[in-house]
Amino acid sequence: MQEIGILGAGLIGASWATFFAAQGLRVRIFDVNDTVKQQAQMQSVQNLQRLADLELISRKDAATAEEKLKVVDSLAELLTDVEYVQESVIEDYEIKADVYQQFEQYAPEAAILGSSSSGLLMTRMQTVMQHPGRALIAHPFNPPHLIPLVELVPGEQTATETMETVKAFFLGLGKHPVILNREVPGHIANRLAAAVWRESLALLDAGVASVEDIDAALCKGPGLRWALMGQHLIYELGGGAGGYQKFIDTIGASFEAYWEDMEHWTSIPESAKQKAVAGTQVYLSQKSPSEWAAWRDEKLARIQQNLREER
Repeated sequence: MQEIGILGAGLIGASWATFFAAQGLRVRIFDVNDTVKQQAQMQSVQNLQRLADLELISRKDAATAEEKLKVVDSLAELLTDVEYVQESVIEDYEIKADVYQQFEQYAPEAAILGSSSSGLLMTRMQTVMQHPGRALIAHPFNPPHLIPLVELVPGEQTATETMETVKAFFLGLGKHPVILNREVPGHIANRLAAAVWRESLALLDAGVASVEDIDAALCKGPGLRWALMGQHLIYELGGGAGGYQKFIDTIGASFEAYWEDMEHWTSIPESAKQKAVAGTQVYLSQKSPSEWAAWRDEKLARIQQNLREER
């Protein structure tokens, strides 16, 4: 697939455009908001230059990728002869229903529609389509042009061939696709992140530690391991000669006490919200949000460079 459409050109859409163009694909960008789509092109160009600064691509490849980006004036122009569309419009079922119907009106029959949705269900979104088998969730982790994860989630009517094609497509572009066997709100990564975030807020609200120290406990400890392996493999190694079975049978009992003591919120208390917002000001006294983002991107680039070799 060489002809890529970016439908919805906000923060995620612009990052997706950067990623596809950096891989040498031709990328068309459309958004109903003219200002947003023009900003997306400029942001994509800046991202490409930043990738070159970080030595993730060459200056020559960055310049070539910039020429692959094209802002179009209509959905029809975006979808003509397109092979794959990455949809990143607002998280709203009605808006997506309108978009999906227009996709079928203008896109070729073989074109595939991937949604960046982080929480909506493809089964519901694809009900408006005459050919729902070619639609799936292809959810990235932000920023998509730097983080390799993409979660592929079929709806009830998504064709197996579509899943296989998109998995192979992303593998060929250097992404790391993971496949969900069934839909759940938030997919995999955001559900895991939600569990950690809830406990982070609970610890803060209970006065156990500051925002800064709670964050440090994550990124200076388990976060370093998480860059290399997931929780199951971590605890397989943690069990020593007895492996995961020994870990569960021995140390696992301690975790039962942790879980019993943890909060089980389904909404964020106002007290936790206020403490979290106030506590993050320590970060803003050190760097502006844009400076933190630049720092993050540089560190992500270094991590990716170190992890490129196979385990």
